[in-house]
Amino acid sequence: MSKIGILVASSNNNLKLGQRLAQLASEQNVETELINLVDLNLPLYNTIEEEKNGIPETATLLAEKILSLKAFIIVAPEYNGVMPAVLNNAMSWTSRATENWRDAFNEKTVGLATHSGGGGTKVLQAMRIQFQHLGANILARELLTSYEKALNEDSAKNMITQLEKLSNI
Repeated sequence: MSKIGILVASSNNNLKLGQRLAQLASEQNVETELINLVDLNLPLYNTIEEEKNGIPETATLLAEKILSLKAFIIVAPEYNGVMPAVLNNAMSWTSRATENWRDAFNEKTVGLATHSGGGGTKVLQAMRIQFQHLGANILARELLTSYEKALNEDSAKNMITQLEKLSNI
């Protein structure tokens, strides 16, 4: 059985969503590893930072962890119609900490989820574009929650089942 990585780009409602997804996976006997990207406190990526200080050890450890996993759920809030900076920054460092910039997500399966105070559809679209560009196979099913719309746990369980199945092929 493969482990599903749950990458969370928030310390609030999206973290709670990621934790709930981990609970649902556990109830299905699917192992997960929740990584809150906020907690990594990575410096803002830019070429001058990399040239001056190299790739942070935290980014290397994140890349190694991602390389070891075959499936993910990416959980992020919508900020101004796109992804939060912490997610894009972590993916920038991860792409620099691997031999080939696509290594971390190439041919891996990814599910997308958000808890959004706004619409949430734009962050899902932005994440879909980014992770497809990184070579991932994105599930058609997405999870969108808000203050008014609770998590559809049947959809979440289905996503977890698909990720577990596809990561074992």
